[in-house]
Amino acid sequence: MAVKNTTIEERIYHFRTRNNWSQAELGEKIKEITGKFLARDVISNYEKGRRKVPSELVPVLAKIFDISTDELFYKYPKVVAKSPTLQAIEESEKLAKKDIKEAYRKAIEALHQSKIEIQALRDQSETFENEMKRYKQKAEDSQAVIDKIRKNLSM
Repeated sequence: MAVKNTTIEERIYHFRTRNNWSQAELGEKIKEITGKFLARDVISNYEKGRRKVPSELVPVLAKIFDISTDELFYKYPKVVAKSPTLQAIEESEKLAKKDIKEAYRKAIEALHQSKIEIQALRDQSETFENEMKRYKQKAEDSQAVIDKIRKNLSM
């Protein structure tokens, strides 16, 4: 099955294979959370759309795959890629459960990095705006020349 990540079934397949888990391994992971084992053929039927994914399984799958439930339902252009800032925030949230001081330090570091990135974007925006003004002026100058040529040709 070609993974297009357009349906919940395809995304389950995508995230399972991204983690290098067999369908049976995913079934075991579901059992660890729910107490109910799902056999390989049940997982296969979910992935192929032959069987509807029960709504109560959605948060379980999100937890297993370490993603949001939105990522199981909605198509993202880059379902795997996350911004460095979002990755840092997620890492800080996980770390906070283990070492709050280290999580705080990393969160401050991520905020500082975000501040640097925002300033770089502002600088880029200003550069682009100045370039756009120059191009607009060149276009106006060119249009004036074109108008002059047209006027001389029509005489």
